[in-house]
Amino acid sequence: MSQELRDLLRSVLKEELEPIRDRLDRVEQTQQKLSSDVGQIQKDVARLQQGQQELRNDVAQLQNNVSQLQNDVSQLQNDVAQLQQGQRALQQDVAQLQEGQHALQHDVAQLQIGQQKLEHEMAAMKQTLGNVEQTQEKILEELRISKNNQAHILNDLTSMKQSVEVTVTYLQRRTDVMFDKMIEHEREILNLKSHLQN
Repeated sequence: MSQELRDLLRSVLKEELEPIRDRLDRVEQTQQKLSSDVGQIQKDVARLQQGQQELRNDVAQLQNNVSQLQNDVSQLQNDVAQLQQGQRALQQDVAQLQEGQHALQHDVAQLQIGQQKLEHEMAAMKQTLGNVEQTQEKILEELRISKNNQAHILNDLTSMKQSVEVTVTYLQRRTDVMFDKMIEHEREILNLKSHLQN
């Protein structure tokens, strides 16, 4: 009879503790998902940093191209000056030199227009680079917030686990006490029965 009561109490205790164990399993799954989300955010930040570096390399290349164009314009301007000197020295070729001068001036104007266009594109790319840096700062801030939230969740999980362990220990002690009392009660009943039979 005492063994049946003990099995019954253990079954009831197991049913009462099962929801707590399920809740602990769900909490551990949530913690794993949060860790996975933080890892994905870190990968996204790394890709953004790589894209930012590539954009900086492109801006540096454009700056080199602009410098080269400026050198070409300077060279063309020197050529124009030399043609003008040749025009003064050779008056018989004035008409031909003037035509060449007009052509060179047109080329210089086209180069200046191209230079202005490149400067506008560089300004737009610098603005884009600034926007990328702002976006990266926002992502880093969100990552810091996510890490703080994860730390709070881990603390909550630790507290919940400690509370459950304390509760289980208390229930086990209470169950042992109840088992001992029930066994003692059964013994008293058996003693009374033996006395009554005598």
